[in-house]
Order: sequence, then C-alpha cells, then structure tokens
Amino acid sequence: MPTAPAERHSWTEGDDLVALYMSRHGVARLPMMQAGIANRLGMSETSLIMRQHNFGHLDNGTGLSHVAAQTRRIHRHYRNATEAELRPLALRVLNAPKSP
Repeated sequence: MPTAPAERHSWTEGDDLVALYMSRHGVARLPMMQAGIANRLGMSETSLIMRQHNFGHLDNGTGLSHVAAQTRRIHRHYRNATEAELRPLALRVLNAPKSP
C-alpha cells in the first residue's frame, strides 16, 4: 500500500520526465518498479501515480485534469518524443546521485 512522505515533494523537471515516460511506456524497461522509482525520487507512490494521470490527461484527455505548469511545459517539449528518446532521459534521472 502506498504511503505518504514525511514532507511535501518539490517536483523537478527530471521527476516529470520519469512520470511522462512511465505514463506512456510503463516500467518494464526501467531498472525498478513503480514503488522503487517513487522512493528513489523522494515521493510517495501515490504522488507518482497522480502525476502519470496528469500526463494521461494531457496525452488523451483521460486522467487528472489539474496539471501543474511545469508538467504542461515538459509535456509540450516532449509531446512527440518516442520511447527510444524518452527512456535514456528517464534513466539519467533515476541513475543520478541522490541529493542529501
């Protein structure tokens, strides 16, 4: 069951890239499952799921419609990106050293 983090997460553009990739392509080609990705990014799994639903809304009108400006910006920039283009960006975010 997803748990809430101790404090509110400040979303980065990298976090949004990972959520965009996951909303379109899932986790099969990523090095960890959704819960591990959320933990790695420092957020609750629920928060990550909700952001994926925001991208679903932007892609096809389904999902959560209350979308942050940064998320809209990332979506506009990568709207036509292929899986082969997005995956290395998501992996770079997930493999980056964690901030203290």
